[in-house]
Amino acid sequence: MIMKNIKYIALVAAIVGTTFKASAQRTTAFLELGGYAMTQNYLGDVNGASLSALTQEARFGLGTQLKYNFNSLLSVGADVNYGSIYSHDNLHGNATRDYQVDTDLLNVNVFTNVHFIPFGKYNQRNHHTPFIHVGVGALTYQPHLNTNAQYPEEIALYPGTGHTYTYAVGFGWRIRRSLKSFYNLGIYYNGFGVSNVEGFNYTQEYLDANPAERNALDGSITFKFGMSLGFFEQ
Repeated sequence: MIMKNIKYIALVAAIVGTTFKASAQRTTAFLELGGYAMTQNYLGDVNGASLSALTQEARFGLGTQLKYNFNSLLSVGADVNYGSIYSHDNLHGNATRDYQVDTDLLNVNVFTNVHFIPFGKYNQRNHHTPFIHVGVGALTYQPHLNTNAQYPEEIALYPGTGHTYTYAVGFGWRIRRSLKSFYNLGIYYNGFGVSNVEGFNYTQEYLDANPAERNALDGSITFKFGMSLGFFEQ
């Protein structure tokens, strides 16, 4: 009787263990680590928030991200990237003023991605998917002012390192390269919480005397191309 009960308990334990293992193997969640190259284009007062000099003003950068995929549609992650933004008056018909934007950026943020098509660990029949991206974070910036420019008295200079918040919204495409590797492409708008990323602003006295003028918040357009690896057992 005792041997029979032991055999029964062992059989139940084996069944439960096998079921648990199969369940664990079938989870759609997995961790993903990746890196990417990017270009950034400044949007602000100097270039009128336009992309008319897209190729001349694009600046190169690098980044990395760690992402947790909850399932085949939703993921959250953390992202760190370093790059710069650039613009110059002579690219926008204002060469005599000679203002320049040349600012280094360190951006740290958290984000979420939502896929339009099930994609990831067990959806191998889907080789690609578009996705939307939303993120918020912290930005450290260091402007490099053009010392040849003549700044009038209504302009206040901010040559030191600054800190602010940032947010990002965008759209991208994921392409399966192999079972556990993926290409990631995206275009994002990054909004900055300050108007002096260039290193200068109108003074408050000037704004009080000229209510039609304002210090508009700056931003950038970012193009990213990278690759990531998934960590899971198939």
